[in-house]
Amino acid sequence: MAQDVDPVKTARMFEFFVQRVWPLQRRFVGSRIQKRCTQCGASVKMLPLDARGICSECDRQNAQGKPPKRERDPALEAELGRVLSAAQGTGGGAYDALVMFSGGKDSTYMVRRMQMEHPRLRILTCTVDNGFMSPVAKSNLDEVLPRLNVDHVFLRPRREFYVKLFRYTLMHLNAEGSYGTVDFSDGEFMLDSARNLAAEKRIPLILCGYSRYQVENGLGLHHFESPRERERQPRTETAGLKLADMFDAEEQALWWRGQTDPAVDVPRLLFPLYAWDLEEEEIKRKVVEWKLIQDRNQSPIVTNHRLIPLLGVVDVHKFGYSSFEKEFCRMIREGKADRVQWQHTFEFLEYTSRTGLFVKPLVLDLLKELDLTTEDVGVRFD
Repeated sequence: MAQDVDPVKTARMFEFFVQRVWPLQRRFVGSRIQKRCTQCGASVKMLPLDARGICSECDRQNAQGKPPKRERDPALEAELGRVLSAAQGTGGGAYDALVMFSGGKDSTYMVRRMQMEHPRLRILTCTVDNGFMSPVAKSNLDEVLPRLNVDHVFLRPRREFYVKLFRYTLMHLNAEGSYGTVDFSDGEFMLDSARNLAAEKRIPLILCGYSRYQVENGLGLHHFESPRERERQPRTETAGLKLADMFDAEEQALWWRGQTDPAVDVPRLLFPLYAWDLEEEEIKRKVVEWKLIQDRNQSPIVTNHRLIPLLGVVDVHKFGYSSFEKEFCRMIREGKADRVQWQHTFEFLEYTSRTGLFVKPLVLDLLKELDLTTEDVGVRFD
């Protein structure tokens, strides 16, 4: 595996520049970056701006007179609580809930809160290693799991499988960009791995730390639980791409096989963060308060998998903006994230994607791991 560049050092340098240097530098490179909405930070390449510099989504929200911050739904939280309470002790084996665990702040918060609110829920945490895990995420796992005192299993599919998945999806991006094609397919395989494991171990619940935006815009759901009929269906495609076009029969069998026995129902898939609907800063504050994750090891810039910078660069060259921006712009409009922080992050990503500052060596290294070239993915640095 080629790794000539230190991804953590690159990520921390990127983060340092976003926080300390870019607020000053951006004043002198305005012609190199796109205009952005003055309310949510959305790029003009993503949403049209009016003469006031306000995007169409913010303008629509302003016209409707909606409050800038969405309130939590106590009834939804209570409904989730009843489901979790009822599941305690119901597993057919040693566990009642399989929790997807990345080592990041969201999954860590999710496990600790369930331990506190549902102490009799027998939890097995699960990490699916896609071969590109961040070293910081791995370090978080090593530190956090003993503190949580919870059982854990690592699933490590063959690296060749993931290289094939990432190569194909990168070269067949849909209209949602890398977020809706590469990252989405990675997430779908993670969930399918959990579905297969839970079915094998007779675990009735699968819990995943997706945000409300990821559940609604990524999965097309508007509730914290995926419909049972949907969960019973086997996987045949991901992000609109047929599995048969990417994998042989043996590799296709690694995805969710669906309900194979009519007498045995499939595990239920839940997204607790959808119901809890927390602000990003509240989650950060809690995991530090509980002494689970150091503050400097919480940022998604350093905990997300190593392909994320490559996906951002490919998006900027293909679409003019990172497809990951949509999630954060919505969070900003709903009062769940800080506009300045994320606008500066995506502005600097746009700038570095074109100039190659910091990211070029990392991008070339990642492309080498995937046996791709800049021409294959449409990237040309200035």
